Amino acid sequence: MKKILIMACAITMLLAGQAIATNGDQMLGITAMQWARGGAIVASPTDAPSVLYNPAAAGALGIDTVAFDLGSGLLHAERSISGTDSDSENYFAVGAGAVTKISDKLYFGLAAGGVAGLGTDFENTISDSPATAIVTTKGLLKLTPTIAYKPMENLSIGISPQIGYQTLALSSPKFDMPQTGEFGFGASVGAIYTISPVVQIGASYTSKMNVSKYKFHGSYDADGPMPGAPSVPGTYHIDMDAPATAAFGVALTPLGDFLLIEVDVKWVDFSDTSDSVNIKNSSGDTVDKLKFGWEDQYVYSVGAEVSPRDSVTLRLGYNYGKTGIDSKDVQYNLGSIATIEHHLSVGISKHWTDNLTSTLSYTHGFENSVTGDVPVMTPMGPAMVSHKLKASQDIAYFQLSYRM
Repeated sequence: MKKILIMACAITMLLAGQAIATNGDQMLGITAMQWARGGAIVASPTDAPSVLYNPAAAGALGIDTVAFDLGSGLLHAERSISGTDSDSENYFAVGAGAVTKISDKLYFGLAAGGVAGLGTDFENTISDSPATAIVTTKGLLKLTPTIAYKPMENLSIGISPQIGYQTLALSSPKFDMPQTGEFGFGASVGAIYTISPVVQIGASYTSKMNVSKYKFHGSYDADGPMPGAPSVPGTYHIDMDAPATAAFGVALTPLGDFLLIEVDVKWVDFSDTSDSVNIKNSSGDTVDKLKFGWEDQYVYSVGAEVSPRDSVTLRLGYNYGKTGIDSKDVQYNLGSIATIEHHLSVGISKHWTDNLTSTLSYTHGFENSVTGDVPVMTPMGPAMVSHKLKASQDIAYFQLSYRM
């Protein structure tokens, strides 16, 4: 077991690719089972990596000895600005986790995966000039050692430190900040309570992850592509944390093991971390302010599982989260086109033995756009021109699960 866990975490840390924005910049999950349920896993966890979203999941999986899951995903994201497509479209992601039963009341879990991110790669955006190219990458990988305690048979309480590594790169007509990464730390608590054989509820809270300030050896140009102030190379700093989240879910099993339905609601505190971000020089002076303007997001997800036979489980999920980008914010989000709101997921699990299960899921993020004015330079001088941010996604995940 120890060797398997170490190997899984090493694979995840090495291969976890940049996640792409779904609910804002948050992923719906890190495994096929989680995606197939539309992210509705707070009250009835699907697998060991569910401890990333509710640490009480470690004590609510019903395992006798150990649970181990490894998932990988392929993401195809189409983003455009007024008809100009982003050159970066395909991404790879990995998630893994394990839970072991220490005693009848105590459980230990460990999970890792890419939980958030976004990125674009535009040769040009607001004009035909290469001086208006915009390239961004952002990804957050989390590692969560977890302890869950069951004071009674129908209650699991969990706690987990959140260890993160967040990467960031920003390139625009005004600045060039090469990719770098910093560690961050936070914590998560959660509970899952079985009210009756038919009803189970769950709740979790994850604190803001305080990520160390980024240090870029880059350059800044006060007037962008316009003639005037030259580009100034140097060391620049950006402070960008990961948002706090709170979630609550209700799971129903009206037909026993044949049917499960879960409804979740989650709050993401984007206004605290993604409203505006300062770019500071080596002296600590603010040279620019990135006014992303993201608002808090409420995410609603519904997931269902049907088991028509012992060896097969069918899964369906729906997820909705209103984009935090308003029309007035379009000019500040050319590099973060997080406009998708509706997701629909399907999945199927095949139980090969009592211990081994494979799962395949597919999720479509429906096209959505936000239109707003962007400042541009014309032959007649500065002007505001309407531009449309548009995005859609397709995500396929495969997962192997082992239970003892």
